[in-house]
Amino acid sequence: MKKIIIPIFMFLPLMTAQAQTVLTEEQQLEQAQKQLEAAKKALEVAKIKAQAAKLKAQADSINAASAKAPTTGWAIPVAVAAKPKEAAKPANKLANGTTAKVDMKYLAGAITYNDENKIEFTLDTDANGKTAKQIYDIVLKYMSELTQNEQNIASRVALVNDAEHIIANTMDEWLVFSQSFISLDRTEFKYQLIARISDNHLNLSLGRIIYNYEEGRSTGFKEPAEEVISDKIALNKKQNDLAKIFGKFRRCTIDRKDQIFAELAALVKQ
Repeated sequence: MKKIIIPIFMFLPLMTAQAQTVLTEEQQLEQAQKQLEAAKKALEVAKIKAQAAKLKAQADSINAASAKAPTTGWAIPVAVAAKPKEAAKPANKLANGTTAKVDMKYLAGAITYNDENKIEFTLDTDANGKTAKQIYDIVLKYMSELTQNEQNIASRVALVNDAEHIIANTMDEWLVFSQSFISLDRTEFKYQLIARISDNHLNLSLGRIIYNYEEGRSTGFKEPAEEVISDKIALNKKQNDLAKIFGKFRRCTIDRKDQIFAELAALVKQ
């Protein structure tokens, strides 16, 4: 028995040494894996540093180019502050600082004068290439019909010159200010309408205006336009509104003039 036990004890150190050798190899493998992972991380860090260095080099190159820009024609634009927009003036604001209370077409500048300092309105318009004869025929027809409108009193085509293409009407019609079932406010409105025609052109004048208002009454009068619709008489002191008494004459006269001029201009341009 002793002979058996003694050999066993002799082999125990050898077995222990072999077991220790196996554990050391596992440790070495684990260590190798850790070293490999560390190497990979180091490689990633190196790549990141290389990319950062490349980006920095590009940035430095751009900055260097910007620094040289003034000598190469290139420059970094400098923002210019926009000028503040001026507030738009209201459409009804007058030059004297007041505010118009009626349409601007009735205020200062609406009344025009001829060389004799008499109130006279004029129209000058082209006629879309028409000949003088063509325009003459159109205007004569219109001015003849004008003497037969519903407000006519004694209007007529007074003179014509087909050679020089001139037509003259003496107009006598009612100018109605207001009308209802129980009242009618109007004036007799006399004026001269003259058309002078040439190739592709019409000149029309409306002048020698006379108002005959409420004839036979104490409130009536018969006066030329200069005494009725001028700025001094038919506008208020501030020149921003029509006067109470004569303002209606100015308003309706301008409206009638505008109507005739617009209709004739449209006809000759057709």
